[in-house]
Amino acid sequence: MEAEEFRLVREALRAFAADHRCDTAEVGQAERTTAQKSLDGLGLGELRRSTPPLASAQECALLAEEYGRQPLATSFLGTVLLAPEVLRLLAVTGRHAPYESRPTVALTRDLRFTGRYSDADHVAWDAEGAESALWIGDDGTVRALELGGPAPTTDLLRVVREAHPGTPDSVLGRLVPEQLQAWRAWALVMVSSELVGAAASFVEQSTAYARDRSQYGRPIGSFQAVRHLLADATVAVEACASATRYAAWCLDHAAPDTALAAARVAKAEVDVSAVEAVYAGMQVFGGIAQTWEHMAHLYLRRVRVGATVLTGTADLLTALALPPSGPHVVEAS
Repeated sequence: MEAEEFRLVREALRAFAADHRCDTAEVGQAERTTAQKSLDGLGLGELRRSTPPLASAQECALLAEEYGRQPLATSFLGTVLLAPEVLRLLAVTGRHAPYESRPTVALTRDLRFTGRYSDADHVAWDAEGAESALWIGDDGTVRALELGGPAPTTDLLRVVREAHPGTPDSVLGRLVPEQLQAWRAWALVMVSSELVGAAASFVEQSTAYARDRSQYGRPIGSFQAVRHLLADATVAVEACASATRYAAWCLDHAAPDTALAAARVAKAEVDVSAVEAVYAGMQVFGGIAQTWEHMAHLYLRRVRVGATVLTGTADLLTALALPPSGPHVVEAS
């Protein structure tokens, strides 16, 4: 994508986020539907549909970061970035059966990568506006699952639905091992990017609050204890942003196994740093951040749940400590 074109796309997404930002977790279905239609109208679903794709991994990661900056009740990662990338990779193999439905991705009940058995307990993650869910097994098999009713989630703005195996011929194709590595790296980077955006935005809002809020006749940002909190939070955000952007670069320029290793490092860093940054920001806001009416809990829920999505820190560190296993074995972490 040309630089000017990407700038316009990013500004359009930023404008959408500003218009449809949620200030409360109590978002009605009509409001969700309107926002999703507005997001769909931007045409971002085409970014990774074709080969070569219209947007690079680094550009998509920056868009995911931009999206994560505001609390939104729409689906962007699942239906715009993760599922379309699976279908694109299948098309590259020439094993892609025609598929007209609009899917998101299926994850296990605890929001991890799916394993070996498609008839296990799964949910469709980030499913606002989705019509089906793609199950991607450890052997690269891709199946279409049917959607059921709502499933509980702590992230109150994210739609999660039950997902069930459909007809026996629901197999769409099979990713080769290198493609499965590439897709899992892609998924880790996009989820990490959204969390980076959320943490960065919340720390910026906390800093602005510290400048405006006064106690004892002085802005609270002038007190050393508050300065330390915000400085530590900023360092945490920079750490996870650097790791994630490097992992996105690897998606465009490195081999799948290298990209997957970089993505695991990024997600492990984000799982810790993004949560710490939001906690620090909440301390700066003080008691008001503990209330239902304040938007702080929306950011906290997003990063706390996001830290468990796809895989957890312990599994990531374990996978990174193991010797390279080659593309024929792709661990679920």
